Amino acid sequence: MNRTLQTFYKIYEFYPNLIHIPTSKNIFRRCRPISDARNIASSAPSGNLMKVTIVGAAGKIGQSLCLMLKQSPLIDVLCLHDIKPTSGFAMELTHVDTNCKITAFTGKDNLLPALDNFKDYFLQAFIAIGTNPVNSLVPMACEVLKKGGCYNPKTVFGITTLDTVRANTFVAQVQGLEPECVVVPVIGGHTEETIIPVLSKAKPCAEFTNEELENITMSIRKAHENILKLKPPDSAPLSSAFATARFIISLVKAIQGYPDIIECALVSSKVHPQLKYLSTPLLLGPNGVAKNLGIPELSDFESCMFDNAIPTLISDIKMGEKFVGVQDPPPCDPCDPNPKAPRCPKNWC
Repeated sequence: MNRTLQTFYKIYEFYPNLIHIPTSKNIFRRCRPISDARNIASSAPSGNLMKVTIVGAAGKIGQSLCLMLKQSPLIDVLCLHDIKPTSGFAMELTHVDTNCKITAFTGKDNLLPALDNFKDYFLQAFIAIGTNPVNSLVPMACEVLKKGGCYNPKTVFGITTLDTVRANTFVAQVQGLEPECVVVPVIGGHTEETIIPVLSKAKPCAEFTNEELENITMSIRKAHENILKLKPPDSAPLSSAFATARFIISLVKAIQGYPDIIECALVSSKVHPQLKYLSTPLLLGPNGVAKNLGIPELSDFESCMFDNAIPTLISDIKMGEKFVGVQDPPPCDPCDPNPKAPRCPKNWC
């Protein structure tokens, strides 16, 4: 856990040199996204190009992800970066007969060159984080960006699409439907205790027996653990790459003006008073989150799961913030007679 946080923070230590550069006013049709394989990713194309940079491209998830993105006609340039060698993998990708161009960089000293083409557009670049623990890395990344003066809450995402993909699949199996036709919103976070499949809002059909509800929910929550039992220590690189690619393509479509792009992701949120960050359905647009669609109406079963997940989410969020030195203010008691006690804000009540 701490090693992942340290690695992520070290990557972000490179960014301050980029974030203070003035940006162009006419970039919304020219810039961006960014996303991640097993790590983070970022992007913003130059000219009229759509560029996606994958940081962590040489891992098992990263390689599969890059192959999937190489096939997309919506992406003009795919840039690979990893601390491990990328040149051979990049050359192999260039043999795939699609128009998407490949560039590659290796080592922490080459991170800035890998991101160089979007340094003038950093404030508008999209950042999608797919490394676990997503529940903690997204708050940490946001605090780092705030300190650098380049934070845009509408363009920083924690990728939770794998939970949605699994929910769609398991519901389709139970109902005898094609998975491509099923849509199940998944809210909360991206750990077993915080994944809340909202099966009561599944489309096209939300009719389940109690046994089916419990079995599907547990299958989604335990999916990672069940795969590890069969193929340790690989986890699920293929389905993770597929889900990440789906989310990236959705971001690209939103940037390019495609309408009605809705994905669930963990973002800075005000839809629940106790949670600064929460995964909910989002309407995506050219500028990032066009509208947070909020928490769907929940069944009693789903409400119970959500209530139980809140303490874990709060703890995960605080862990990410604490790692970069952010602490919540001490609790206040408006009835405390001690004059030295923390004072409550005027609007506390």
